Amino acid sequence: RAGYELSLNRPDQDVVLRRGPSEAALAPVPGLSNRFEAEQTVHALYTTYERPFGEKLSAQFGLRLEQAEIEVEDVTNAVRASQDYFRAYPTGHLQYKLTDTQTLRASYSRRIQRPQPTQLNPFVSYGDPLNLRSGNPNLEPQETDSFEAMWQMRQGQNFYQATAYYRDTTKAFTDVAVDVGGGILLTRPENLGARRDLGVELTASGRLHPTLRYNASINAFRQEIDASGIPGARDREGEMLTGRLSLNWQATPKDFVQVMGFWQGDQLLAQGTRESGGMVNLGYRRKLNDTLSLQFTARDILNSFGGATTYDTPLFRERSDQDINLRAFYLGLTWSFGGGPRRQPEQFDFSTGPTGG
Repeated sequence: RAGYELSLNRPDQDVVLRRGPSEAALAPVPGLSNRFEAEQTVHALYTTYERPFGEKLSAQFGLRLEQAEIEVEDVTNAVRASQDYFRAYPTGHLQYKLTDTQTLRASYSRRIQRPQPTQLNPFVSYGDPLNLRSGNPNLEPQETDSFEAMWQMRQGQNFYQATAYYRDTTKAFTDVAVDVGGGILLTRPENLGARRDLGVELTASGRLHPTLRYNASINAFRQEIDASGIPGARDREGEMLTGRLSLNWQATPKDFVQVMGFWQGDQLLAQGTRESGGMVNLGYRRKLNDTLSLQFTARDILNSFGGATTYDTPLFRERSDQDINLRAFYLGLTWSFGGGPRRQPEQFDFSTGPTGG
C-alpha cells in the first residue's frame, strides 16, 4: 500500500478589543488588538507492507516521508517567521496469536506533533495584572520514538488490554515564565531538551450485568524531563497517574443512563508543575417513540474541574490556582427523520454546550 497526502491549514485570527465611555464611542486599543495569519502545508509520501509468517505471526512495516512548510505572520506588528523541514517516520508492528482469544503485539513508531499555529503567534495577550502570555514563532515540533508491548484478550463481550511502553520525546512542549519587570510574568511555550515516559496502561470493557456495561482505563507512568538550556529550569522527574471510567446502564428498553468520569494527573514543567483535576458527567435518554427521544445531560456535576500551576525558579516563585466553572445542564428533544427509525448512539457529548440562545 502506498500513497500521497496533502494537508493545508490556513488559520486566520483577528482579535479586536475596544474601550470607551459608551457603546457608540468605543475605540480599538492597539496594544491589545491583533491580527494573525498562518499557512501550514505538509506533503507526505507513505508506504506500508504487511505479511503473515505462518498461522500465528504477522508483521507490518511502514515509512512516511513528510515535507512541511510553515509560515506565520503577526500582521499587526509586522513580525514574520517560517519553518521548512523534511522528516522520515518509520513504523514496525509484530503480532503473535497466543490462542483464539489472546494476542501479543509489539511495535515501534516515530511520531510528530506540530505546534498549533496560534502557539507560534508572538502577540502578547493580557491575562491579569501580573500575567501575560504569548506564542513562540521559533517553537519546533516535538518528535517521539515510541516502543510498546501489548497483551490483549477478547472473551465474548469482554475486552482486556495491558500495554507497557517507553516513549522518548525530543523538543517536547513546555510552558516557560519570564519576569519582564515589576513582578509581571510572560509565559510562552518552549522546547524541552527531552522527555521520557515509562509506564503501563490497563484497559478493560465489558458487561457487569445484562443491562450494565463498563469501560475503564488507568495509566501509571514515570516521567523525566531534560530542561537544559531553559532559564530558571531544572531537570525533573516524578510518577504520574491518570484514569477514566464510564458506566452505561440500559435501565429499560426505553431508558439509557451514562455516568462518565476521568482524572488527569499532574504534569511536569521545566520550571515547576501543573496540577490537574477530574470531572464527572451524567447523561439520560428516554425513548418516547421510534423517532423522538428526550435527552438530559449534566456536565461536571461535582464542579471539580480546575487545577493549579506552580513556577519555582531561583528568581521567582508563583502559584496560580484555576477554578473553572464548567458545570452545565441541558434538556432537549431529539427527532430523527429522513431514513426511518434509527437506533440512538449509546453515548453523550459532554464536550460542548448546546447551541441556541
